[in-house]
Amino acid sequence: MTRTNDSETTGRTNRTDGATPHELVRALEKSIAARLAAANRAGDEVALAQVQADRLVAEAEAQAAEVARQRTTAILSAARAEAARVTQAGIRRAAALTAVAARRRDQDVAMVVSAALPQQTSHDEVSRS
Repeated sequence: MTRTNDSETTGRTNRTDGATPHELVRALEKSIAARLAAANRAGDEVALAQVQADRLVAEAEAQAAEVARQRTTAILSAARAEAARVTQAGIRRAAALTAVAARRRDQDVAMVVSAALPQQTSHDEVSRS
């Protein structure tokens, strides 16, 4: 934005000698009008800059929200994958423990059965024949 000189707006130089009071008032009015117009243009530029800044802020907020959504999706996906891995490991461990418990149960049953049943001797076997 350039500043206008009074001489540019009035078409006169800064010489006031020989100018009538009416001419001086008209020159002052023109100078004030030019400065007011420049101030109005500056106000318009500020308003336009504010609109552009608001638009840029809105775009930045939208981009930030999208980035946050993508990061959240990635974190949730990784968490789900880890949960599935841990679940599978737990299932395998539970199956292994179940197998150990079944073997121990079978061994205990075999021990109880062998302790409860009398031992067959060769005499018993001969008498059966």
